[in-house]
Amino acid sequence: MKLFYIIPILFFIVSCNTQDSTKDINANKVIESLKAISKLGTAEYTLSKVLAGKDNQWYTIGDRRILMLIKAHVIVGIDASLIQFTDVNTREKSIKLQIPAAEIITFDIPPDEIQILDKDVDKFRGSFTTTEINQYEQFGEKKILEQIKELKINYEAEKNAKVFLERILRTAGFQSIEITTQPSKE
Repeated sequence: MKLFYIIPILFFIVSCNTQDSTKDINANKVIESLKAISKLGTAEYTLSKVLAGKDNQWYTIGDRRILMLIKAHVIVGIDASLIQFTDVNTREKSIKLQIPAAEIITFDIPPDEIQILDKDVDKFRGSFTTTEINQYEQFGEKKILEQIKELKINYEAEKNAKVFLERILRTAGFQSIEITTQPSKE
């Protein structure tokens, strides 16, 4: 499913813009076009995590080790339908808006991006079960989500969204643009 329909919307906004500076900006069309974007992905990353697991409980004879590589594809952005236009003045060509905090739009770990790099099981132990491997995968997913916070990807996505929206609004004819971000709910 495509989340981005930016090209037709950009064309629509540019075609609504008149080069005659004495004419008014059609603010309603601009606002409707921006909200129609819905999910606006502004940062895309591929993140990897290597997990080393060791199972050597006191009540077992021998131990088991596993080494896994997990890759996740992440798109972070804003929900453009939640943009709040707080002050629109077409005569003065000024606009103030508040964008929602960035959020994860897609988070995907394809099965072919999960690799068992090494597995070592002593002869007195059974191999790792599918359930145990799934638990390691879930742990890896959790660690990648933590990595997203550490890397401040949401901040980068918000910054990119502001740049994108400012360019669109300038193209539509606005000269004074103020964009703020709603506080994150986390």
